[in-house]
Amino acid sequence: MAQHPPAWMEALVDVVAECFEAHSAMGPLGFRYLEEATHGELVLYPTPVELVGGAEDGTVVVPGFALDLQALLDAFEYVTAFQWCAHGFGPSDPDGPCVSLEGLYQGHEVWLRVLAEPPEDEEPGLRLDTSVGS
Repeated sequence: MAQHPPAWMEALVDVVAECFEAHSAMGPLGFRYLEEATHGELVLYPTPVELVGGAEDGTVVVPGFALDLQALLDAFEYVTAFQWCAHGFGPSDPDGPCVSLEGLYQGHEVWLRVLAEPPEDEEPGLRLDTSVGS
């Protein structure tokens, strides 16, 4: 696996980011990827937010969000599968609930998953000062 995703995957990350509507403070999207000869796999998720200061100092929360599914679909040349997986892809899938899409993006076959929550090992992408008077 390359150290950096190919340009077409970086462009897709940007497209998905534009489809997010955060319900609270949100850091950058986290993502993991795999590029193979025949297709790419891309998993995106909101990064956790660490609350700093105030009564909740040190608490890590997951920001709520809405995802514009129509805008996401419109970014693809074609889509062969599109589904909401309420419990992930089964008991052996650690990623949990997600929107799953398979299709063609910029000439590349891709399996995209947008997770409802970040993987357990993901570090906070934002530290939010919640102290009074800041």
